[in-house]
Amino acid sequence: MVIKIFKIFPSIGIVRLGNSKDKYFIEPEFPGNHNPTFNDDDDHNYKDAQLQIKRQAARFHIFGYEEGSNYPKEITLNDADIKWTVQLANTKAEWKRFAQTKEEGIGGGVEFPNLPKRNKDVKDSDRDSLKIQPGAQTISGPDLKKKFDTANFLDKAPVELGEIRTDSAGRLLVLGGFGNSGSLDKTPINVFADNDGWYDDVSDGPVNAFVRIKGTNNWIQASSAWVICAPPKFVPQIEDMITLYDALLQAAIDKGLQGSTDFLPSEPLSFTKDIYPLLARALNMKWVSALTKVMHISIKDSLPLPGPDTPEQRNKRTDVFLHLRNPNSDPRRQFVKQDMPKIWSDLYIGSDPNNLLSVNAPLKKFQYHILEQWKDGNFINDWKGTPFSPEDRITPMGLTRAALENCVGGGLYPGIETSFLTRDSYEFTQPFEFRLDASKLNPGDLTKQMAVPWQADFIDCGFDTANDTSPGLLWWPAHRPVDVHIKLEGEDTESWISNEEDKNFIVNWHKLGFVIQQGDGYTESQRNNPRQNK
Repeated sequence: MVIKIFKIFPSIGIVRLGNSKDKYFIEPEFPGNHNPTFNDDDDHNYKDAQLQIKRQAARFHIFGYEEGSNYPKEITLNDADIKWTVQLANTKAEWKRFAQTKEEGIGGGVEFPNLPKRNKDVKDSDRDSLKIQPGAQTISGPDLKKKFDTANFLDKAPVELGEIRTDSAGRLLVLGGFGNSGSLDKTPINVFADNDGWYDDVSDGPVNAFVRIKGTNNWIQASSAWVICAPPKFVPQIEDMITLYDALLQAAIDKGLQGSTDFLPSEPLSFTKDIYPLLARALNMKWVSALTKVMHISIKDSLPLPGPDTPEQRNKRTDVFLHLRNPNSDPRRQFVKQDMPKIWSDLYIGSDPNNLLSVNAPLKKFQYHILEQWKDGNFINDWKGTPFSPEDRITPMGLTRAALENCVGGGLYPGIETSFLTRDSYEFTQPFEFRLDASKLNPGDLTKQMAVPWQADFIDCGFDTANDTSPGLLWWPAHRPVDVHIKLEGEDTESWISNEEDKNFIVNWHKLGFVIQQGDGYTESQRNNPRQNK
């Protein structure tokens, strides 16, 4: 049969900023395996020999589908001619101010139409100069490269948003910017999201391709993808409690998108494959936050034992489960015992200062259901004491899941990679495969809500309280750790950011360490100014 349908995967790819001029690595491509692909001659570090952070690249593949078949074939230059086109843009400085005050309200998918624009003093006729738009780049053939380096901010400051490359097989590599931020008039940074006069080199945009199978004359357009250039993930091997994969999947299920429920695990659930990965996210928080190192002991004690289920085991599981915030309960109320997960919600609550962001975010409904089945003993006890081994075979949806599992899914206030508009407002194609409807979006739309410059929000969002009575909650500790271990032995931790680094994060962001797996734990490494082990 003839291949007539072509699709690009991952449907959403993630690239990350880094200030290394030459070195990069490729984002994780296997679900459950958070290790990236380093170059063959690489030292497998996230920084280069000069301790500059390597950029994370996204690698896009094309798969061809025969009519009526669900078994795709990867299409490379051995099979076809391929023309890639990518368009990146940064439109943050021209977009609306992020909802951040009592009067304006807070997130949760509510797009406030009356919010003032950032840089409101720039007159309407000049507002396009606030957008960093180098235009589209097209590339065709093996081992080529083109840069996005022709744009300026306010027609004065040159800003490079990255580049595209092809590998020897014709796959596309997208690399983002270098983490550069600036202000033409040296305006101080005053708030976490809306700093007028500032720019950075975060970006996003569509990825398109045309394919011509060898021996034919017709070019066929592949289903498009999208790429997001985001800040670094300083804890690359640990997942957030709620990932962007989880958030987008639950949103698709809630909207009734065709095919979305196909991504839910089949029941009865496997403890090793379906349940333990959720518990492991909580257990691993001890490596990035001192807040959790005592609280999560009960989770470890609730792991299943060989043999029949016992009342004692059920009681331990129930005790853990009752600490989870119920996603079906009133989102505006704080329930005393339901204090987990300890991450902030981005839900719009209103203007009451006593309620402002005073609740923790619940797990997504499908995650909560998985742990409810665990609590009730409705699972296959296949636990052998070791985690499930992820696949090491490239698959179309595996590429997308791997990319999104390494992104923040809550709280999106505004987030790291993208904000709540992507989750709640933007349209996805059907059958659902996490593919945005590119015909209804413009380059820059997925990052336009994000903080400008990106460092302002990144430095601000560690451990936080909204008022004197609210609980201490975290934002994104698996991206931006709060407390780190400098050695595995003992429970001593250090603040990830020192007072000196905090003073000028615009300059110091790349000097911070990565939290990397070491044996059975995770410790800080690759810091430009190493700490002294205590």
